[in-house]
Amino acid sequence: MRPSCLIFGIVFASFPLMAQEHAAPADGPEALRGSVREWMETMQKIQKEEDAWEKDREVLKGYKEGLEKEIEDLKEQIDRAKTRKEGGDKQSLDEVAERDRYAAAQDELARQVRTLEEGLSSRLKLVPGPLLRQAKVAQGVEVLKQGLQLPPDKLSEDVSKRLFNAVELLAEIEKFQQLVHVRAELHKDSQGREFKMQVVYFGLAMAYGVNEDSSFALVGRPGQDGWKFEERAAIAPQIQALVASATSEKDATFTQLPLIQP
Repeated sequence: MRPSCLIFGIVFASFPLMAQEHAAPADGPEALRGSVREWMETMQKIQKEEDAWEKDREVLKGYKEGLEKEIEDLKEQIDRAKTRKEGGDKQSLDEVAERDRYAAAQDELARQVRTLEEGLSSRLKLVPGPLLRQAKVAQGVEVLKQGLQLPPDKLSEDVSKRLFNAVELLAEIEKFQQLVHVRAELHKDSQGREFKMQVVYFGLAMAYGVNEDSSFALVGRPGQDGWKFEERAAIAPQIQALVASATSEKDATFTQLPLIQP
């Protein structure tokens, strides 16, 4: 029960008792009623304040619950952000490690390609002239030389292209090495006279050449300074027979020739 209802009950219950008391002064009842009225107005104000406070308390309670919910949401967002950050940091570290591995592998590949280019270049002198003059091989040699001119800090440039070129160049040389080839070439004798000759190459190992009338013959081998040819007029007929056998569609014949030591 509210305090105002209780107060009204006490006041009305007191009126019979007040009637039994001695007569009050003329202004006594009026003063009493004024006091009661003032007291009731005061209690009504108090009640209003209590009602207002109750409403404010409910509003504040709603604010408090809303703030608590917002705080919980923010905590969850912070936890998710921390999780994402930790995952992002790990991913970033993994990406950095992967990038470093890739860079290290690329540097190692660049060094290996340079080693391959240097080794291949040092052995080009063992490749006979006719093979070096072939368009595909000549272009490969040019690319090889361009790669060798790169400074150390540029070794990674066009590394894939240079590797492919070196492999292709080696493949062409290996293909020549596995077969017997007959090439038309010009050679000079010791007197400076030039002859058109047919030269038979046994891969990269040896070569035998003879002119059309078998008056001039050569034997060639690769050396430290490249291919060297020596005059061997005495075996011109045998070399002529070798050329005929190599260029004829008839059955191959056996031709005996000296093996020239390097």
